[in-house]
Amino acid sequence: MASTFFGLTIAYTGLQASQAAINVTAHNISNIQTPGYTKEQATTTAADALRTYSSYGTIGAGVTVTGIDQVRDSYYDVKYRNNMTNYGEYEAKNNYMTQIQDYLNEFTLKGYSTEYANFFSAVNQLTRTPEDESAKNQLINNAKSMSDYFNTLSTNLRNVQVDANNEVKDAVQQINSLAQNIAALNKQINQIEANYGNANDLRDKRNALLDDLSQIVNITTDEQDLGNNLSNLTVTVNGQMLVSGYDYNSLTTVAREDKRNASDADGLYDIKWEKTGMEFNIYSDSLGGQLKGLIDIRDGCNGEVEKQAMNADGTPATDSDGNELYGTEGYTGYNTSFKGVPYYQSQLNQFIATFSDAVNDILKSGVTSDGSAEGISLFVTKDGTSVMNATNVTVNKELLEDANKLATKSEVNTGEANADIMDKLNALQSQKIFDGGTGSYFLESIISDMSIDAKKAENFTANYKNLKTSIQNQRLSVMGVDSDEEAMDLVKFQQAYNLSSKMMSIMNQIYDKLINQTGV
Repeated sequence: MASTFFGLTIAYTGLQASQAAINVTAHNISNIQTPGYTKEQATTTAADALRTYSSYGTIGAGVTVTGIDQVRDSYYDVKYRNNMTNYGEYEAKNNYMTQIQDYLNEFTLKGYSTEYANFFSAVNQLTRTPEDESAKNQLINNAKSMSDYFNTLSTNLRNVQVDANNEVKDAVQQINSLAQNIAALNKQINQIEANYGNANDLRDKRNALLDDLSQIVNITTDEQDLGNNLSNLTVTVNGQMLVSGYDYNSLTTVAREDKRNASDADGLYDIKWEKTGMEFNIYSDSLGGQLKGLIDIRDGCNGEVEKQAMNADGTPATDSDGNELYGTEGYTGYNTSFKGVPYYQSQLNQFIATFSDAVNDILKSGVTSDGSAEGISLFVTKDGTSVMNATNVTVNKELLEDANKLATKSEVNTGEANADIMDKLNALQSQKIFDGGTGSYFLESIISDMSIDAKKAENFTANYKNLKTSIQNQRLSVMGVDSDEEAMDLVKFQQAYNLSSKMMSIMNQIYDKLINQTGV
């Protein structure tokens, strides 16, 4: 049967439980501004009843604090991290598409459309005064300005690609660092909880790291109970194991030996698993996060790759001056359909190759205004280069030094006022030689593609940012510390503590009567 002093023990357990609840409340209040902190609560249960071997059978033995548990809903964690993956992807795309938009901004800058129009404006002037050397100089200088602009534009796009490539390496290093810290926290949590300790604050740190990781790459987590208060947390990135318990796998970046697209910068990184050397599929359809956005910007080629153009007999394709040409072809392997730097680079290359070849063919079919020499090419490649593209195009030095070498007519025996070659050049403006469209239409289509993708990235970034705030508020409604709620809990636990104290005081009076005053 129960001891005479059993009531004092019951009151004591209530006192302990109330004290634990007050301490937990104090911990919550002190961390009310701590990012990532999860609200805690003291979990209590009725103590095992005591058999009394009397008519009422058993009697309650008070209360037991079974643990200090976090108030957290894993559903909101998964929801938040999935959204962070999408947010990370479009934030990266938005950052770089904004840069590309700045370079290709034809609305506020005098861009390539203006340079293209200026070229034909000079051609039109030369049709009226073909014997005028200053008019010839104007045309040649406009051509030089146009080629310089395309050179600069191509260099800027290359710099965007290099920056995205460097961020790919940074992202891999961040993934490795987070994986290492998560594995270390797994071990620390188990060491504490194996002895039935409280590792809630370490769990908060681990959850914060998982949140950060989810923005870089898409992840899934699974925590399995191993028994004896131990657990095993696994983290996979894009379906491949990154962390398993106390172990983690590292990723590494490896510079490519061969370019994927002919106009790519040198040394772009592929990603591999460091221990096994196996490929990490950066072109997987399921890949997400900041890493996905960076890969799309760096390698996005709209489903095609840019290669050395080849003739039917297997020899390299060249223009009429013998310059090698680039072309695009479908790629059966891993690819990305996003329109990133390689896509815009290939479009500029295609325009320059088509335009320069058409201009040069017309000029080489004529003679100079005085009939003394045959026409020569206006557009050539820079010294030391052999590929006609936006990076290498320039104006023939011979024409820069002597404008009179520019062909203006097709027949030697006609007068200097004849400008039929310039008429042919002028007609190029309306000829549909650029994928079935005119030069102006082709250039405008590049702007259209860029504007649509840039706006899409901007809109999606804003949408996922708003969702991030909404989901985080939902998550905080469960795991966050609310000052009003904690104040109410504090009063509630204080009253419970006072009642337990009152119970002990009453029991003390009873025992005083029983021990000291009975029989007096």
